[in-house]
Amino acid sequence: MVEAQAFPAVLADTLAHLLPALSSGQPHAPAGVFEVRQDGHLLRIPLRTYYGREQLLACTRLPGDAGVIALCLGTRHHDGHLREHCVAQLLRQERPWTVPFLVHLCGEYVLEIVERIGAALPAWNADALARHLRENPAYVATLERRVASYWNCYYRRRYPAWADYPGRRVMATLRALQALTPR
Repeated sequence: MVEAQAFPAVLADTLAHLLPALSSGQPHAPAGVFEVRQDGHLLRIPLRTYYGREQLLACTRLPGDAGVIALCLGTRHHDGHLREHCVAQLLRQERPWTVPFLVHLCGEYVLEIVERIGAALPAWNADALARHLRENPAYVATLERRVASYWNCYYRRRYPAWADYPGRRVMATLRALQALTPR
């Protein structure tokens, strides 16, 4: 299962138990991947998942890492409302391996998700975010281009000034974190 490549190896046992429960009855396999590095390891994270809604929600309520993994995979769900629900829950977690899932959503076209992440960034683990951003500079540049494209295509009328666009503000916050000197 491609989803197992989206997490650090230390979570392999948890994934081995969770993924069959999450994937049974799934109408489609996850579609596409994006690649990022975390602590020197390549992660291949699904672009979209197609889990059954109730099955995913039940798995997100599992205790410990299993529930958090389900939330991470839920942030990649094809249903934007379900992605937003999972993001809201995931932002309450402080596990470094959740960072790639949250950062990817900063380039999301669903503005409510971007705004939710932007509001939570100041309270989040700045060191984990900064490490991830410094380890993936080309990826961050791609996210910035994506944000500009979504603004131009969908939100330019609503936010005529680029500086006011929430996606641009979130990316500026990430760039500032990326520039932090490692401790």
